[in-house]
Amino acid sequence: MVTYLPLTYLAQSVFAAIVAALLIMMLQRPAERWQLVDVPGGRKRHAVPVAVTGGIAITAAMLLALAASFSEFGQYAPFFVGVVVLATTGVLDDLGEVSAGKKMLIQVMVAVLMTSGGANYLVNLGNLFATDPINTRLWGIPVTIFATLAVINAINMFDGLDGLAGSLALVMLIFFAAFALVVGDLNAAKIVMVLAGATFGFLLFNLPWGLCGRHRTFMGDAGSMVLGFAIAWFSISLTQNNANHVPAPVMLWLLGILLMDVFTVTVRRLARRRSPMAPDRDHIHHILMRRGYSSRTTLTLLVGANAVLAAIGTLMWVLDVPDWWIFWTFLALCAIYFALFFMPFRLYRRRARVTEDSVEDSG
Repeated sequence: MVTYLPLTYLAQSVFAAIVAALLIMMLQRPAERWQLVDVPGGRKRHAVPVAVTGGIAITAAMLLALAASFSEFGQYAPFFVGVVVLATTGVLDDLGEVSAGKKMLIQVMVAVLMTSGGANYLVNLGNLFATDPINTRLWGIPVTIFATLAVINAINMFDGLDGLAGSLALVMLIFFAAFALVVGDLNAAKIVMVLAGATFGFLLFNLPWGLCGRHRTFMGDAGSMVLGFAIAWFSISLTQNNANHVPAPVMLWLLGILLMDVFTVTVRRLARRRSPMAPDRDHIHHILMRRGYSSRTTLTLLVGANAVLAAIGTLMWVLDVPDWWIFWTFLALCAIYFALFFMPFRLYRRRARVTEDSVEDSG
């Protein structure tokens, strides 16, 4: 069933974009007073302090644009509670008031709220082995909690290049809106479109070719956690909670670049005997920039690649390609990505050790 786009949804999305843009400009000076700024230094590439108010603007704009419609969203109450909790936690974290352990605990609590209060968790993974659909039964909730934490932190990990995390999220939200209209979930379509509008308003001040100037802003942990949570929520709800749902493996293609990079980086960190959450400069955008690509070219390549992957996954769904084919072709693509971006790292490590041994022997 394809539902046509109500113009009111589009109007609310535009309103959210305008509100987000206005809030970013209004919060510029207060952010400096509150020290809600990202100070240069270490692995950071910017030269002057930048306001970290994008997450506040995105969250507030979404809630204001949907305020008149809250009575329609009874089933989404846990979603909005989670958004407010994560946005608040993110702001406190940007101010240096929340430890990494406490932040992770809050993320777990929000994920539990999503699965229990929102009854939004993985039940049917699809027919992944060309036999019967896989039903998660009792392990669906812990798997969902783990997946939610992974997506939230994946968005945060990609927030290291102007416009990257926000642009990737915007592409996903646009596809979510289309999916929601196709399966007839109008409430999901409205929420996603409004969040997309708010994200667009933020990107006007975050993209390298946007309206930055003195109003340049970062989304901060508040923005990355809210967007990550929303992406996790709708990746699950659109595949589980509708009679006419999206096949679960399609969402792997939608989150393609995020999933492939986070998996590769996690394996790389473990190979170095480091924590998977330890910061470094080994994400795909860092690698591309070290190879000579500009920040704008890197941004365009990655956002374009993710849009292409999302389009491929969508096309396979439209063409009624079997779940197992959608799933295994994505895993094959992951294997290629892993070979390209992890195996050269291992080879480099071996050569480095050989060189060190040779130097020691000659000494």
